[in-house]
Amino acid sequence: MALCGDDHGKVIARINRIEGQVRGLKKMVAEDRDCLQVLKQIAAASGAMRSLGGVILEDHLKGCVATAIQEQDHAAELITEVIDIFNKFSK
Repeated sequence: MALCGDDHGKVIARINRIEGQVRGLKKMVAEDRDCLQVLKQIAAASGAMRSLGGVILEDHLKGCVATAIQEQDHAAELITEVIDIFNKFSK
């Protein structure tokens, strides 16, 4: 199944920012920076990943899942998959 949202450019831009955050984190560790600074960067990158996941999940619900429910095509299976993913996000 393909990515549901139409604006892949915005998703790619978010991923690029996250990639930059992770590269910055790697540089901080290589430079032996202060633990609290490193932890703050980890928290920022983690929050950005959660936010990206939320955007993609929302697109999936509004697109793929809504369409499957309307067409009664594998709706129960998709709902189960969404519940599984949601549970992974809530850990």
